[in-house]
Amino acid sequence: MISDHNPVSEAPFDPAAAGWTKRRSNPFSELIGPFWYKQQEDGQFVFGMLCTPNTLNNAGVMHGGALATFCDQALGGTLFEILSRAQGSETEPVRSVTVQLNIQYLSAVRSLDFLIARCRIIRQTRTLVFLDGLVDVGSEAVASLQAVFKLVKPLT
Repeated sequence: MISDHNPVSEAPFDPAAAGWTKRRSNPFSELIGPFWYKQQEDGQFVFGMLCTPNTLNNAGVMHGGALATFCDQALGGTLFEILSRAQGSETEPVRSVTVQLNIQYLSAVRSLDFLIARCRIIRQTRTLVFLDGLVDVGSEAVASLQAVFKLVKPLT
């Protein structure tokens, strides 16, 4: 179903003006990004992304692959921020790779929607980290997430 949402008549949300920080990313993710993050008053990190016209599918809503990439970045970003802060600045940065990513697509994301992901670590072993999360647009949940990441040593 093509949306009758007219992006020309609205000014897009400006994450930087709203206190979000642009997240350093990789070349692949920059194709659909940028991705944004901020730390909330309770210490939780949240991640954001603006749905732009280049992330839409033929139905006029955000492509599932673009949303999956954002979800992977938000989960991995949560892992990085929490574990890096816990071990302090004296050690090597935390590195991880995605082992498993499950996404339940709950609602369509439209052009110029700003997505916010809230993720958390639910369990950690010596080498694996289990996370879950939820992605919202406004007060509507658009995706539910579960993931497993493997901690890896930095490349030398």
